[in-house]
Amino acid sequence: MVRRIRDPESRRRVIAAAWRLVAVQGVHATTMRGIATEAGVTTGAVTHYFEDKAEVMASVLRYNNKLATVRVFEATAGKSGLKAIDQFAKAMLPLDEDRLKSWTVWLAFWGQHEAHKLVSREGAAAGYGAFSEWLVQAFRDAVAAGELPEDLDPRYESDRMQVLIGGLGLMAGGAPQLLADVRRRSRRMLTEHLAALGG
Repeated sequence: MVRRIRDPESRRRVIAAAWRLVAVQGVHATTMRGIATEAGVTTGAVTHYFEDKAEVMASVLRYNNKLATVRVFEATAGKSGLKAIDQFAKAMLPLDEDRLKSWTVWLAFWGQHEAHKLVSREGAAAGYGAFSEWLVQAFRDAVAAGELPEDLDPRYESDRMQVLIGGLGLMAGGAPQLLADVRRRSRRMLTEHLAALGG
């Protein structure tokens, strides 16, 4: 059933509340009642905008991806090549509490059947697929600008960069007390990795 959205801001508030809860307690422990309480609305208000919890969780995952996308675009605006790649990585890594929450949300959905269905339905233009293509182009730009060797494989390097980002992100483990260590290691590893690529 298609629902008429009377107040888009209220719907966004519900999604943001659900996002905060998932970041703290995971997907399974997040309930419609808990979301309503966190958002400061009634459970009826939540069910007005969302048919069920699965629909809320799909919106949470989209919201999380959008937060990451906005951070990447802001960090890389006006930059290209290696500088854009460096800023992309820093925008994606859990280097502050908000980004750590984004990682915690992604991990909460890890292995969730509904999340995989959503990713398949929305295709390569969303989430990982979009980031992958963005990185491939940034590596191509770095090659074209002479920052990287001509024989470099942009797709392979995009995958390697995402593995590095993913590994560093997992090191944070959802623990704010590890952020300083993750920041230090991330800066060093990214600097060394990009320098090695440039020869």
